[in-house]
Amino acid sequence: MGSTDEWFQANGTGVNNSFGATGSGDTAFTNSFSAPPPFNTGGYFVGAQYGVLGQAFLTNDADWPPADSYSANASVFGPSTEFTGVAGISARGAGVYGHRSLPGQDQSSIPNGLAAGVVGTSTDGRGVIGWSTNWRAVEGWAYQFTGVLGVSDFDYGVHGASTWQPGVLGASENDVGVKGLSGPEGADEGPPLPGAPNIAGVVGTSNTQHGVIGTSNALVGVYAYSKNLIGVVGQTSNPASYAGYFAGNLMVTGTKSAAVPFPDGTQRALYCMESPELWFEDFGTARLKRGRAVVKLDADFAKVIKRGDYRVFLTPEGDSRGLYVRRKSAASFEVRESQGGKSSIAFSYRVVGRRKDITGPRRFAKIETHLALPAAAARALRKPAPTAAGLRAFVARVEREARGRRPQVAKKGRRSRGLPKYLRRHIVAPPGEAGIK
Repeated sequence: MGSTDEWFQANGTGVNNSFGATGSGDTAFTNSFSAPPPFNTGGYFVGAQYGVLGQAFLTNDADWPPADSYSANASVFGPSTEFTGVAGISARGAGVYGHRSLPGQDQSSIPNGLAAGVVGTSTDGRGVIGWSTNWRAVEGWAYQFTGVLGVSDFDYGVHGASTWQPGVLGASENDVGVKGLSGPEGADEGPPLPGAPNIAGVVGTSNTQHGVIGTSNALVGVYAYSKNLIGVVGQTSNPASYAGYFAGNLMVTGTKSAAVPFPDGTQRALYCMESPELWFEDFGTARLKRGRAVVKLDADFAKVIKRGDYRVFLTPEGDSRGLYVRRKSAASFEVRESQGGKSSIAFSYRVVGRRKDITGPRRFAKIETHLALPAAAARALRKPAPTAAGLRAFVARVEREARGRRPQVAKKGRRSRGLPKYLRRHIVAPPGEAGIK
């Protein structure tokens, strides 16, 4: 039996459905899965603007649902103010599958068999985009495994950008909040921390690339802080490598010490000597012959100091009338015994020279121990209140960027016109509410 009309409205009393077909002659929905249905497609709907329009207790507000280019032309449109707009449930496959591609494009690059609540794929753009005006655009939660996983063969696995807040925020109670891996998943991880747990807010690991990179034009590239222990720890197991490397000036507001092992198995702190100027020093021993000795500067040591201005300190290692420096040159210095003595005793010396490759700072120069921010950067840190004009400009910029990335063969979508009148007439309002105008 068949029937045609401009539109249908079902007001049956069935619990599950009031309009349906099973192919057996019944007009009521049958809730039995004992046998497969006779048709490949349960229902086929074609519309000039909507393929299927489903409503779940809409408000009587004339401005709702909001009109935009995404919902104005949709195969399936499910507006709702209190419930789920569109729900997809699957036991073994994808609950909701969304795909973007142009006619004639090769689909072989899309993997088959992806099982998830939502699967988004694309052959010429993004598979999934999350957008929010006032909250998180994409939020991932997981009780036991990864909340959000991003994997890429040729670009960033996860790219987070923000003007005022963290670009990527990850939190975990018992594992890693954010994990960054360079290389195929699980293939190129770096070594685990020796003797330490691999649980942290952020972990960056790689077998062949840098584990973590931080850069900034105005502020700090990497900022580390700890309230109770250590801000930054650098460690290496290769004696030929470095636990820390600084290609530039280093400022320390506290003490600088070395942890030296003691025979009792403890570590003891030995501190560095400081100077208001930049000096290098070298030590050695020599011997007088008939009260005289010429000591050559170490060739490598001489290359890194200003050889025209260095200091020599002498200590005799035997009875003598005293020692003094008779003459200094760029390659050596001459030592003699005082009062014309002719002793042949050993002596030790200490040579101190000014560092050659760096212009010495002013003695006891005043410095600012706090991080001094450039004026422009300090102003930028003061978060302004959002304005309607600023939001419109931001949305316009995003739309321009989206149009710029659109393939040339893609057609521009029609402008949003909201719900057409012929659809608004047939949207049934909840009891006690007026229909959509």
